[in-house]
Amino acid sequence: MTQDTVDGTAKIEIDEDLLIPVHDPTLSKLNPIGIKEIRSSPYHEKSHWLDLTTIPQNYQIVSLALQSFHPIIPNYAFETYYESFNIEQIVELSKQYSKDLDYTFPKTEIYVIAFRSILHEPVQTSIEKRQFLGKIDKESHLEATESGGLIKYWFGTPDDSTGQNLATCWWVSKEHAKRGGGGKSHRQGMAAVKGWYKYWKVEEYQLVIEHNFDSFTFNRVV
Repeated sequence: MTQDTVDGTAKIEIDEDLLIPVHDPTLSKLNPIGIKEIRSSPYHEKSHWLDLTTIPQNYQIVSLALQSFHPIIPNYAFETYYESFNIEQIVELSKQYSKDLDYTFPKTEIYVIAFRSILHEPVQTSIEKRQFLGKIDKESHLEATESGGLIKYWFGTPDDSTGQNLATCWWVSKEHAKRGGGGKSHRQGMAAVKGWYKYWKVEEYQLVIEHNFDSFTFNRVV
């Protein structure tokens, strides 16, 4: 999954704070009590925010923890998913927020998708083409948010040398993911840029948190 070195990735506005978590727990403590809406993606507009009241409380708690989701190594697009992101911290934060809310956390399963990709060099190095991809992505995210069950969306920036990148979605269930990914904007947008990718791969994972956080597993399912 590599390609020859290219001149670099054309930078667009959305690239600026992708590696910064929405909430950094090392800087301040998040009080989960009374929070109804959160920014659950790189998009700041309120229309893209997650309404926590639309999902069960256990998923609300995980969603709050996912405010702190971020890569823990610089080459996150190259390595295994578990080694690349702060999943252990997300589970620990979920445990902390459950305690803060005096909530008995039930066994919970979360469906996670990773999209690994490499853009063709003329696309990777073009501001206009990357902006067009960003427009498609933003419209698709709005559809997915409105469909329900999407608790976290994150993406990185194509690696300057290889063009490799990774985007990821965390869902309440696989059924929610199927509905969320079937919108008109997503289907039409992907059809328009189908030839822009040199490589495209989808990976599916499942995070299972046992009752009261007795243990957890994170496994690839496809």
